[in-house]
Amino acid sequence: MEFVDAIPVAFKEITPNHNISEKWKEIVLNTGGTHSTLQDIKLPQKAGGYWYRESQKANTRNRLIYWQTTSDAIELSEASLDVNLSGANLRCKVAPGTPPLNNMTVYERTANQEMIILAATVSSVHRLVFPHPEVLDKKATFGSMSTTSPSIFQETSAINNPNNYYILNQYATPTTGVAHTCASMLRDNGEAVFALAFGHGGEGGLLLVKLPVAGAAVTTLLKRESTVPRFLSGITGALRGKTDGVETYGVVLTNTMTVAVCGDTCLRGWALDEGGAPTAVSPPLSQTLVRPKPPPHGHMLQKTAGTDGSVILVAYLSFPNECEFVVMKMHGSGAGVVKFAHICRIFGPQLDLLDYKIGYGDGNNVVWALWSQPDGETIITSSALGPEVSWRAVCGREPPPPLLHYSTHQQYRDRLMAPGLFPPAVLNKALVIYRRTWGTETGANVTTGVDGDLGEACISAVQSRICHLAARAQASDHSHLMHKCWSDLYSWCMQYMEGLQKPLGLMVSKHGSDMDSGWWCAVVRRAGISLIRELEPLERLMLSPESTSLGILGSETGELSSDAVRVVVAGAQWERSTTLAGAAELERRLFAAAAPQHRLLPRLLHLLMAPQPTNQSHAQSTLTPQQIDELTSILEPIKDLQNAVLELNDALRLDVPDIDISKSDEEETNEYDNLFASDLGVSVVTEAIRQMAEMRSRVVRGALAALGAARGAGDVPGAGHCAVHWQAYRALLWLRAATLHRPAAGTAEAFRLKLSALGAEASALSGAESTLRAGGLVHEYARAAGGRRARAHLAAARAPTHWHQAMPLMAYHLAHQLWAVSGGFEFGWWLASVNQPRLVQNYVSMLEPWCEWNACSRQFILGLSLLDLEDAENAYTAFCKAAKGVSTEPFLRQLVAAPDARLTQHQALVLYYMKVIKLFEIHDAGACVVRLAETAISIADKDDPNLAMFQWLVFKWHLAGGRIERALSAAAASPAPHARQAAAATLLTTLAQRKQLGALVSCGALANDAERAAAARAKLHDAHTHNPYYDFLYALHISRHHYRKAAAVMYERAARCAAERTTGADRMRRRWLAAALTCLRLAKPDHAFLARPAQNSLQVIGPEELAAELREEDPDSMDPVQQALLKNENIDFESLYPRLKEADPETLLAVTKRVLSTDQFLPRWFVLRYMEVDGAGCIRALLSGGRVVEAGSACCEALRSALCSIQPYSPAAPRAAPLALADLLIAELHHHLQHPASKQVYDELTQLIKDYTQVVIRTSDDMKVAQLKHAINVKNN
Repeated sequence: MEFVDAIPVAFKEITPNHNISEKWKEIVLNTGGTHSTLQDIKLPQKAGGYWYRESQKANTRNRLIYWQTTSDAIELSEASLDVNLSGANLRCKVAPGTPPLNNMTVYERTANQEMIILAATVSSVHRLVFPHPEVLDKKATFGSMSTTSPSIFQETSAINNPNNYYILNQYATPTTGVAHTCASMLRDNGEAVFALAFGHGGEGGLLLVKLPVAGAAVTTLLKRESTVPRFLSGITGALRGKTDGVETYGVVLTNTMTVAVCGDTCLRGWALDEGGAPTAVSPPLSQTLVRPKPPPHGHMLQKTAGTDGSVILVAYLSFPNECEFVVMKMHGSGAGVVKFAHICRIFGPQLDLLDYKIGYGDGNNVVWALWSQPDGETIITSSALGPEVSWRAVCGREPPPPLLHYSTHQQYRDRLMAPGLFPPAVLNKALVIYRRTWGTETGANVTTGVDGDLGEACISAVQSRICHLAARAQASDHSHLMHKCWSDLYSWCMQYMEGLQKPLGLMVSKHGSDMDSGWWCAVVRRAGISLIRELEPLERLMLSPESTSLGILGSETGELSSDAVRVVVAGAQWERSTTLAGAAELERRLFAAAAPQHRLLPRLLHLLMAPQPTNQSHAQSTLTPQQIDELTSILEPIKDLQNAVLELNDALRLDVPDIDISKSDEEETNEYDNLFASDLGVSVVTEAIRQMAEMRSRVVRGALAALGAARGAGDVPGAGHCAVHWQAYRALLWLRAATLHRPAAGTAEAFRLKLSALGAEASALSGAESTLRAGGLVHEYARAAGGRRARAHLAAARAPTHWHQAMPLMAYHLAHQLWAVSGGFEFGWWLASVNQPRLVQNYVSMLEPWCEWNACSRQFILGLSLLDLEDAENAYTAFCKAAKGVSTEPFLRQLVAAPDARLTQHQALVLYYMKVIKLFEIHDAGACVVRLAETAISIADKDDPNLAMFQWLVFKWHLAGGRIERALSAAAASPAPHARQAAAATLLTTLAQRKQLGALVSCGALANDAERAAAARAKLHDAHTHNPYYDFLYALHISRHHYRKAAAVMYERAARCAAERTTGADRMRRRWLAAALTCLRLAKPDHAFLARPAQNSLQVIGPEELAAELREEDPDSMDPVQQALLKNENIDFESLYPRLKEADPETLLAVTKRVLSTDQFLPRWFVLRYMEVDGAGCIRALLSGGRVVEAGSACCEALRSALCSIQPYSPAAPRAAPLALADLLIAELHHHLQHPASKQVYDELTQLIKDYTQVVIRTSDDMKVAQLKHAINVKNN
C-alpha cells in the first residue's frame, strides 16, 4: 500500500488565485564570484518564509515575507492578508556562478525598527537590512482603511553597505568543494553569524563567519580535530593540513553552539565563540552503515524551541532504502557541557524530501514535510513530535478540469476566464506563447496587457488560427476544429500554471506565541504562496483513504454521532466506487433535466439504477452488486437512519448565531477593519468558501447516492432536506464561478437614479475588466459589503484575528451570506446594486425552481434587472410577484418602511407600489405606471393620503400617452381639490400645446378649476397674439351658454390689446370687441351687459354701447354683414348677396334674427342657403320668430329632401329628417287651421310625415329580407 493511501487526510491547501504581479525591483548583490572558479556550481531551487512576530498590530498582523532562490538571484516577496503592499517584490541578482544557499533567516529588531534578512551564497554572506513596517507606515494602525501600504523592500539603500556583506572568494578548493547549505543567526548586538557546510565527499568542513555591525568579519574553521583550530583573519589555505574533515550535511546555530549532523549520523556541537574541537558529540542516530544520499536529498537538520525553552533538534536521516526523523533534545549539564537526549523517532516514506520545517500545533512541536513522488507530484505530511507518532497528510491539489465541448467562442472564453482557474498574468503569458507558436499574429499585437480585454484577445487569436486551418478542414469539422484550437490554448495555460504552482519549500511560524494556536503551515511556490488549513470533520471523512475512514469513527468527527458518520462514510465509499468523474457525470445528468424539487430524488434513483450509456464508460455511476453490498454493510449498523440523516442535515446547514452588531459600535473594534481586506486575503477567503461548498456538495451527493443505491433515498425521511442543501451548495459554487463585467456605457446614471429612489446607493466595482473576471462575483462581494458585514460579526463576537483561526470564521460568515437558504438577503441586494442585470437574471432563474427563501425579494431584484434590460412588461410581472412578500419578507418590509412602523398589509402594499412606480417612471414605462397606480388605488383605504398621488400618476401618464378622455376621468376622480386644480393647469398647458383644448371644454367636472387656471394664465400671455387660454375661456362659456362671461372675456382681451399698443393690436382689438358684441346679443336681455372701468367707478354697458365703441374703433373696416347688423336699418339682401351666399350658420342665424325682429321679408335664396347649411337651425329660428307658415314650408322641403335621399338609386346621401321640429310645427299649426295657408301647410306636413314613415319602414323591411336572402345563399353555396 502506498504511504499516502495509508495515512488519514487532515489538512487541505488553499491556493489563492489572485493576480500575479510581474513588477519586480532588481538590485545586484556583491558576491565576488568569477567565471574561472565558480562557473559550474548548481544548487537546487529552495524557498522559505517568515511570519511577522507581532500579530496585534495592523501593519504586521497576518503579514509575511517569503523567498526563493534561483541560479542567479534571491527573490524576496512580502505579502499581507489584511492590506495590499506596494513594491513588495525584490530580486537580488548575484554574480554568475555564485548561486545562493538555502536556509535564509529573517529577524525583527523592533528596538532598531529594522527587518534583517541573513542570506548566503557559495562565495559570500549578506546581512540585508530593511526598515520595519512601523517606520514605513505610521498610519497603518487599527481603523486605517488605507487600501495600500508600502513594503519594506521599497527601501534598499543599506543592502550593499560594505559592513553588511563579506566575500569568500578564496575558500572553495578542489578538496573541499563548495558550500551546499548554511545556517545563520542574528545576535542581540546585531552581529550576524553564518555557518557554511562545505562538501560531503571530500574533507568537507564548517566555516563560521561573524559579521559585526561595524568592523571586519571574523571567520573560524571548524573541523573534527583534537586541537583547537586557529582563528583566521583571512581564509587563504584554511583547509590545508589534516584530512579528517567534517562531512557535514546539515547545520544549525543556537545562542551558544554550532550543531551539525555528519555523515556518520552523529550530532556534533562546537562552542560558538570558541571554535576548536567539538564540545559535544552524540551517539550515532542510526545504526545503518549505508552511505547516506548526497545533498540535496541527504541528511538535514532543523531546530526549534521546546515548551520549556530548550532546544529541540530534528535530524532527517536519508539513506537509499530508508529515511527517518530523529528528534533530540539539547540541554546543558553545567560547566559549558552540552548533552543530547533522544526524544522520539519518526519513520518516513521512501520518497525524496524536498523540505521540512518544525512548527507548533496544539501545544506541541510539529514537523511538516514536503515530499517528491516518482511521478513528479508532491505531497505534504505532518506529525507531532512525541511518543505517539502519527503521520497525517495534506489533501492533494485538484487538477484543473478538462475543457468541455462548447458551441460558441464566447462559452470557451468564459470557461477559460472562470474565476479561480487562471490569473490574468497566466492567461496573458499563455496567449503570447500561443500566438508565437502558431504564428497567428505578429508585431504589436503579440503582447496583451494584463488590464486589456484578454477575453477578446483570446477569441481573436483562436479565430485567426481557425482561419489558417479551415482550408484543410471540412465544414462539418468546424466544431471539432474550434475545440482543438481552444484546447491548445487551455493546455498552454495549464502548463504555465503548473510551472508557477511548483512547490519549493515550507514556512511555519517560529514564534512561541503561536504554540497553542492550532496546526498550520504555508507552502512557498514558484509564484506566490498557499496556506494549509485543518479539515472540517465532514471533509476528513470524505477525503481520508478507505482504510482509515472507518477508523475516524468516534474521533475527530466533531459533534456528529456514529450513525451520521456512517452515512458520510457510505457516501465517500460510493464516490470512490463510482470515481469522481462518474459522480460528476451523475450530477450533471440529474440536474440537466431541470426536474422539479419533488421529482429530484426519484430521478436520482432512476439514474443510479439505469444502465450506463456505452459512450460514457469512463464515467460509470452504476455500482456492481458487490459495491452495493459494501455500502449496505456500512449503513447496516445504523440504528435510527432518520435521525442520522436529520443530524447530517443539521451539520450541513450554514447557521450563524444572531449577534447584535450595533453594540460593537460602542466598543473599540478597529482591529477588525482590515481583516482579510487585501487582494490576497480576499482570494484566500473566497477559495476557502469554494472548497467548503464543493466538499459539502460532495458530502450530500455521496450520502444521497449511497442511501439511494442501498436503501432507496426516497424512503428515507430527511433526504428531501439533503437535496435542498445539495442545490444550495451547487448555487454557492455557481456564484464562485460567476464573473463580473464592466457595466455598459450610459447606464450608470439611470441605475443610480433607481437605487436613489429606493433609498440606496450603487456599489462601485473596482479594477479593470480582466481583474473583475479573474476575481469573480464572490471575490468582489467579499472585498466590499460582504467582507465588511462578516468583519462586523467577528468584531461583535471578539473572534481571534490570526489568519488560521480567523479565516474559517470569515469564510463561514461570508458563505452564510451567500447561501441561498440562509434567510438573509444581503448578498441578493448587493448583487442588484452593482449593475449586473444578466447576472441577476441567471441567479434568480437558478434558484427559482426550488428555493423558497426570499423568493419574493429575488423577484424584486429580477424586476430591477429587467428594467435595466428595457424589458418593462416582464419587470412588471416580476414586481407583481414580489408584492406577495411585502408583509412577510424582511428585505421588502424594510424597503417600504422603517422596521418599527406599524402598517397593515394594504398600507405596506401601497408604499411598495409607490417605490416600484418610481422605478418605472425613470424608464418612461407609462403603461406599467398606470397599471400599478390603478392597482394601488383599488387596494388603498379611502382615507389613504396617497390616493391623490396615484390618481395624479394615472392622469399624468394617460395624458402623456395621448389618452385624453382617460386622463380627464382620472383627474376628475381625484379626491384632493389641489390635485384637481394641478391637473386642470397641466391639462391647459399640454392640450394648448397640442391644440386639443376642445376636449377640456367638454369636461364638466374640471370646468371650474380649468376656468380659474385659464383666467390666470390668459393674463400672463400677450392678448393680441395667439392666446389659447382666452380662446379656451371663450369656448367654455359659449358651450355652457354663459354668453355674458364669454363677452367679458373677449372684452378684457380687447381692452388689453388697447393697452399694449403693439403692431396689429388695433385690428385684433376690433375683432375681440365684435366677438364680445355678438355674445352680448346672444345673451338674455337680463344678462346682456358688461362692466368696464370708468374714472373712479365701474360703468355698466349693454350691446348698444359696445356697438358704439366698436364703431368708434373703425366702423368701415368691419365686415359688411356685421356693419349691417350694427345698423338699425333693414338688411340689404341684394348688396349682401355675395357675402351671405358664403356665410356660416352663426352669421345666417344673426341675420335671420334681425329680419324677424324687424318683420322684414326673407328672400327664398336666403332661406334655401340657410336650409342647405343648417336646415334644422333655420326651421327653429323661423318657428321661434313666430313665422309658423314659413317654418312649416321649410320643414316640408326638408322632409322631401330626406324622403328623396332614402329612395333606391338616389345619388344623394341619406340625411336625417327634422321629425321633432315637424311635431312641434303640427302642434302649433293645429291651433291655426282656420287660416287656409296654415291648413294647407298642416295637411302637407302631415302627409309628408306619413309618407316618410312608410318609406322608412318599407326600406328597413327590404334591407332585412335582402340580408336574410344573402345569408341563405352563402349557406347554400
